[in-house]
Amino acid sequence: MEANEKELRQRPIFLIKPETERENFVMAPPLGILYLGGALEKQGYRVRLIHERFNPVNEKKIVDEILAADPLFVGISTFTGPSLLPSLRLTRKIKKQSAIPVIWGGLHSTMLPEQTLQEEDIDLAVRGEGEETVVRLADLIASGGIDAQGLAAIPGVAYRNGGRIRVNEMPPFIQDLDAFSPAWHLLESERYLSEGKYIYTALGSKMSGLKIATVMTSRGCPGRCGYCFNQFINKRTFRTHSVEFVVEHINQLKKNHGVTGIIFEDDCLFTDRQRALAILRWLGAPWSSSIRADYLARWGEDFVRELKELGCAEIRIGAESGSQETLDIMQKDIRREHIFRSVELCRRHDINVMMGFMIGVPGERWSETLKTFDIIDEMEKQNVTVAAGPAFYFPYPGTPMFDEAVKGGFIPPASIKDWAIPWGPSQPLPRYADPRARYVGYYRSMAMRQVTGSLRFPLLVKILQRLARWRWRRRFFSFPLDYLVPRFFLLILRQLGLRRMLAGIYDE
Repeated sequence: MEANEKELRQRPIFLIKPETERENFVMAPPLGILYLGGALEKQGYRVRLIHERFNPVNEKKIVDEILAADPLFVGISTFTGPSLLPSLRLTRKIKKQSAIPVIWGGLHSTMLPEQTLQEEDIDLAVRGEGEETVVRLADLIASGGIDAQGLAAIPGVAYRNGGRIRVNEMPPFIQDLDAFSPAWHLLESERYLSEGKYIYTALGSKMSGLKIATVMTSRGCPGRCGYCFNQFINKRTFRTHSVEFVVEHINQLKKNHGVTGIIFEDDCLFTDRQRALAILRWLGAPWSSSIRADYLARWGEDFVRELKELGCAEIRIGAESGSQETLDIMQKDIRREHIFRSVELCRRHDINVMMGFMIGVPGERWSETLKTFDIIDEMEKQNVTVAAGPAFYFPYPGTPMFDEAVKGGFIPPASIKDWAIPWGPSQPLPRYADPRARYVGYYRSMAMRQVTGSLRFPLLVKILQRLARWRWRRRFFSFPLDYLVPRFFLLILRQLGLRRMLAGIYDE
């Protein structure tokens, strides 16, 4: 190895996942960059992971730290939505003051590599799983820099060559997931293991009094839900860590961090039912995971009883709709009766159920949307924890419903900045969506608010809450003056730098 290459390989690599500066945003462990960091360290590279809310103070500090370290490159993990804005700001500030290569990876660059590279400050985009790709890129840069010939040989890379954007084939799926581990030691792990509050707390989770760790034991899902980017990213495949790997990983979390509860963040843990049960039979701690409603309904009483015996405290179900017609549009491949049966079984065995719902999908009529409101009310009567919302459907490129959304009038954003859309009422309203659907999530969230006395204007919030509850009961979401007028004043306060004054009225 030449002296120059040895020197380059000693430079640190920064892997960053920027988040929005919203104070009430609970940050989930950044498993993507944790795995990438582990892959790079395994090959001898020095790695620095950063996962922060990007307010002005943090942003300047991080840029200064990067410039002082003069890293081999900076990798930024991106997700389509509001966090694209701090990712873009960070990229531009780095490139304005240096020639450090900036590489984007994650969901957004995977879905839209050409549009990503229209931003001239982004040097490369990485598509798909990145553990093997990021090591090959590090080797290429350390051996002398970024050149078209070298880039052409690396699957999953999008780059510029001769004024044109080249997009390589997606990398093959990693089959031996045990070859890679999340590098928890590269982050202040206690931030993600704090007792009593974790990523699902804000969505209504009732798991408390535990020191919770989030783990992912598999990748992919065989489902064909038309709204889910998993179809595009994982092509309905399902790959797993071995049971032995998962057991050892959780053992280390217990031993090193005093973990007493586990959140399984797999897309579909129970795709391999026997493997999942083998992990759970060893676990010996309260746990939560997502599961399809039809799995619970079909596998029945004995299965749910065993889950309870194995420590299941909470189950998350993406019910999505109370309308069978809409479920069929979504290609959920579940029946309404599966939803009710799964709740019945879990309640019988004292397992808390969390459910999420979605409205505003292409082809959904308002009469079908009302059935979703009805099932939400019915679920809450049965003490099911229904997440804030229902969410307003957001079209992800590459998914089957994205094409239907475009046919129905959705105009895909033309730039990275335009994709940084706040979820909720601020989302653009396509022609196919009923205008009343835009504000439903806000009104139900306001109606559900538990704490108002600690807010700066508790009386105002209580008035808005009463109006929201009235609207939810009457299913009346037109003429949303009680949303628009306070929002107008919020925008003025933001301009004056006083945005916190109306915190709690809007969480966008």
